[in-house]
Amino acid sequence: MRRFRVRVNGKDYDVEIEELSSAADSSSGGAVKKAEPRQKVEPVDSPKPSEIVKEAQKPAEPVKKSSGPGEEAKILSPMSGTILEVLVSVGDSVAPGQKLVILEAMKMENSILSENSGTVSEVRVKKGDNIDAGEIMIVLT
Repeated sequence: MRRFRVRVNGKDYDVEIEELSSAADSSSGGAVKKAEPRQKVEPVDSPKPSEIVKEAQKPAEPVKKSSGPGEEAKILSPMSGTILEVLVSVGDSVAPGQKLVILEAMKMENSILSENSGTVSEVRVKKGDNIDAGEIMIVLT
């Protein structure tokens, strides 16, 4: 009987392997016997799910909605990319669903839409800018 430690998908298992001699094979007429597990195999030092799983970072929301008059709504970049076109300027009124910015990411053009109405108070990006996910592009009031 030989013992081995085997790693499968990042989990360690202790296994015992019994070597069958050639004499045993000849006594059974050359037939191969199916191995029976002696005991249930459990992971060795398996960490609890709470130890493995860390709270995932919440992905950036494209728009932070204002909850009342006078509050700001920030239009955030949903992904990293390059600004191809800014379709609004300071002072413009926007409606829900209106295109604000065209962002190129992974060779695709993505239209960034407003989810609520308001007036553009700040435009923090310009054509050709490289931005990261979560960066503020436009602020609405």
